Amino acid sequence: MAVGGKHLTRLLIDAVALERRVALIENDRLTRLWIDRGGPARFDIHLGRVSKMMPEMAAAMVALDGLPDGLLPFDRHNGPLHEGQWVLVQISRLGFEDKGVKLTARIAIEGVGMILRPVANHIELPRKLKDGARRTELLDLLTSLQAGQDGIMLRSVALDWTRDAITAEYKLLKSQWQKAQKALSEASKPRLVSKAQSETDQVIERHLMAGGECIVDGTDEFVRLRGLLTMLGRSDGNLVRHTGSRLLFNDQDIEDEIAAALAPRVELQGGGWIAIEPATALCAIDVNAAGAEAGRDSETRAVEVNVRAANEIVHQIRLRNIGGLVVIDPLRMKSRAGRDKFDAAIREAFGAELDGAVQIGGFTRLGLYEFSRQRAGESLHATLFTKREHAPLLTDAALNSMLRNVVAEIRNGMVGAMVLSVSPCVAKALADRTDAIQILTNAFGGAPKIVTDPGLEDDAYRLEKNEYE
Repeated sequence: MAVGGKHLTRLLIDAVALERRVALIENDRLTRLWIDRGGPARFDIHLGRVSKMMPEMAAAMVALDGLPDGLLPFDRHNGPLHEGQWVLVQISRLGFEDKGVKLTARIAIEGVGMILRPVANHIELPRKLKDGARRTELLDLLTSLQAGQDGIMLRSVALDWTRDAITAEYKLLKSQWQKAQKALSEASKPRLVSKAQSETDQVIERHLMAGGECIVDGTDEFVRLRGLLTMLGRSDGNLVRHTGSRLLFNDQDIEDEIAAALAPRVELQGGGWIAIEPATALCAIDVNAAGAEAGRDSETRAVEVNVRAANEIVHQIRLRNIGGLVVIDPLRMKSRAGRDKFDAAIREAFGAELDGAVQIGGFTRLGLYEFSRQRAGESLHATLFTKREHAPLLTDAALNSMLRNVVAEIRNGMVGAMVLSVSPCVAKALADRTDAIQILTNAFGGAPKIVTDPGLEDDAYRLEKNEYE
């Protein structure tokens, strides 16, 4: 990969089309990719109306503006609920696949430098702030700003902000809450009350505020980010505009890495490979030695390949944004020490995600390894590809299915000269199989005219009278 330089972490932003693609590069490797096409965002605040009580799920369905009804768990709302009740809710999880949005009535309004939690009644400073005098200064400032039962959590990026900048941030977030309360008092129909920053915007702004390098391909996005830095009184030295005849992602080989992240097979450095097969209920991952270091002690080789695979598996899970249950079939290890090394490698690779996003199940009795990762929106594959209801048929299966169906139609009274339109894969198979042509000839009483129709797939076909015969 062509990305290099002194920065170990950087963002590359492709904003030349209708969507923004943001690539996180860590140690010269693509580790996350965000694709932002607009639409609903996590932390959007809605005025909704309870449409259905679902005590069996300990939740209520809430009608929203422009979205399917969302699920509001009872424990995410203070006080009783009833059908027809107006509520202020916030999207806590975006919908994905066949699941709708999940809601909470415990509002948290996020800004660049702080989070406002109405009625939470607390003030929280970052733990990393060790300077006693600065802690006292910021605590006094936030206490003077705090209105009523507000909860205020200051972010690390705001530790060196001026009093005026912190005050302006608080007033901005407070105005959003006041707008939401006004909408509740005047409720007449569900509506979006406050639009939150997308996850993509949050990633970009936090990276910039922390001084990380950010390379932008797209004039409007570059100007917007430079204006944000100016407004906050920050240097724009870490913001770089991409120029040149090639697009940024092509220039930095990101397109190739995205393509690799969509492939089921991933090669391991040092030998071996893993196969990643996401399904509806779980994601299955198989570890293969593929002759890696053949001839060595089998147990030692299995442990070393599995440990290398562990790090790559976690990398791919994050890059592909795979959530839910993950089941790994590692190379068989007889020793408890080998299994412990694999478990430790998985845990170390996940790091901070083990605090809540990832739950480790460990080895099963059959030697499989399980963990569950919290879903955070759609996977990379689902973001780029339509969902197929069925897999393409093998060519032989498609050819034989078509032959059976055509013979059935002939037996049911289709007579005369015919034109048979078939899919490209079946047309190619017919060209190579004289025995298949003979079956059609016998059925029709003569060879039919065969036409390739790119609009047909698998075993689909069309039979029409040949009006020119």
